[in-house]
Amino acid sequence: MATKGEKCCDRALYGRLIESYQADRISIFIDFDRLNAPKSPVFSPCENVAPLPIILLLATGAMVLLDLLLSTLAIALGVLVYLFSVCSWISQRAYRRAIYAATDNLHNWNVLWKLGGLALTLNYMPKTRYVSPGGD
Repeated sequence: MATKGEKCCDRALYGRLIESYQADRISIFIDFDRLNAPKSPVFSPCENVAPLPIILLLATGAMVLLDLLLSTLAIALGVLVYLFSVCSWISQRAYRRAIYAATDNLHNWNVLWKLGGLALTLNYMPKTRYVSPGGD
């Protein structure tokens, strides 16, 4: 039985979409900037905020326990760790959550699609993407 806002043909199309995704005929891409925002259902504030205070606390601890030069090096190292590993970790987790949510049910797909955070491509034509209406 179709719920409010979901027609039977939408459910059938969604079923074919998921079947094609599982058969690796299409790929689903996400727009990280749109889906890693507070209005998105796949946004995790803890993942986005927690690493920075931890890095700053470690650098402050180095300043108190050691000296100013080592704490400055700890801050610089913390910035590099954040830029090159934490940001990619956040991106990877947001991608996995978005793909899981989009392929879980039609409602989630519609929510992420309306946010403009999804794009589809045929695997045999990877340069051609069908971007959700709110996307770029």
